[in-house]
Amino acid sequence: VTTRGSVTGFATTGAGIDPQGIVAGSDGALWFAGGAAINRITTGGIVSHYALSPSAQVRALTAGPDGAVWFTEANAPNIGRITTAGTITEYPLPSGTTGVQGITAGPDGALWFALQDENAIGRMTTAGVVTEYPVPAPNTGPYGITLGPDGRLYFTESTTSIGVVTLL
Repeated sequence: VTTRGSVTGFATTGAGIDPQGIVAGSDGALWFAGGAAINRITTGGIVSHYALSPSAQVRALTAGPDGAVWFTEANAPNIGRITTAGTITEYPLPSGTTGVQGITAGPDGALWFALQDENAIGRMTTAGVVTEYPVPAPNTGPYGITLGPDGRLYFTESTTSIGVVTLL
């Protein structure tokens, strides 16, 4: 969309492509979730697909502090990382949980993510070390998470609440 409101669409053809989250990458391209794939589109409309296992179901992406794009897999107990060259690494979560939803880069240089099925917020270093923090209220189902302008992490809960993580 231009500043004058002119909209241009780009086709994202491919088996199982269902465009969802989108994030600007460190390479100047846009990266988006699409079913069981991570996809890259240039501002000129050239699309590349990077397939994952058929059950992955990518839900959210974020630009990481290391220049890679990090993503969640809702149907697999993984947090994934893709370099701008297309190399994918998947990090299994120690709890083995599925239902991993939103993800964001935190002010501490780690990745923070929502564990809906575990009722927890997770933290992963770029080396793959994971810590999970239970949400105090039971059965709230954390879903989306973002870094606020005040340096705290805010997350949505499926029970119509907003939670806050304050880093010490």
